[in-house]
Formats: sequence, structure tokens, C-alpha cells
Amino acid sequence: MDKITGGARAQGGAVSVEVLPGGALASLVLTQPALKLGPRGLADAILAAVAEATAVANQRTRHALRAELAGMNEHELATLGLDSPDSLTERAESTTPESWRTS
Repeated sequence: MDKITGGARAQGGAVSVEVLPGGALASLVLTQPALKLGPRGLADAILAAVAEATAVANQRTRHALRAELAGMNEHELATLGLDSPDSLTERAESTTPESWRTS
């Protein structure tokens, strides 16, 4: 299986991240406009992008391992680092390849 990651951008693409399942940062790209956000704005943009990318990576992992994760409750998935806030689940679900979905 290929490495599962999730990517997201914030502030119109000024901040781009790629994370592994659970949120481990794989890459961070800041453009010149990102540096103009100031310390607090930049931190907020990075955290927002990481949260969204983590939801995507976690959802992709859940789909890829659906048979092995069957029957696990949300607490158990959270313990594995595979939880996702409800607000990001729809966005994450839309990035999951059709071949990984169940009928």
C-alpha cells in the first residue's frame, strides 16, 4: 500500500501542509503572503491546515483499513489517532478515492 497522507491549504494557498495519519507533519510550505500574516495569523493558518489535512489522512486510513477497524468505537479510533472532528469529516470524505469506498 502506498503511503497515506492528507493535504490542505489555508489563507488562499499561502500555507500548504501534508500530514501522515494522526497528524505527523510531512511537509510545510509557506509562501511570501503567509509571512505577512504575522505570528498569530501564521500560527492559526498552519494549525487550521494541519487539522484539515489530518482529518483527510485519518479518513483515508479508516477507508484503507476498514476491515481491520470494523467494530471499533470512536474512543478506540481516537486512541489510535484516527479520529476526526465532525466539521472536517465531510471535507475528508470527499477526498477519499472511490475505489476505497464500500457500496
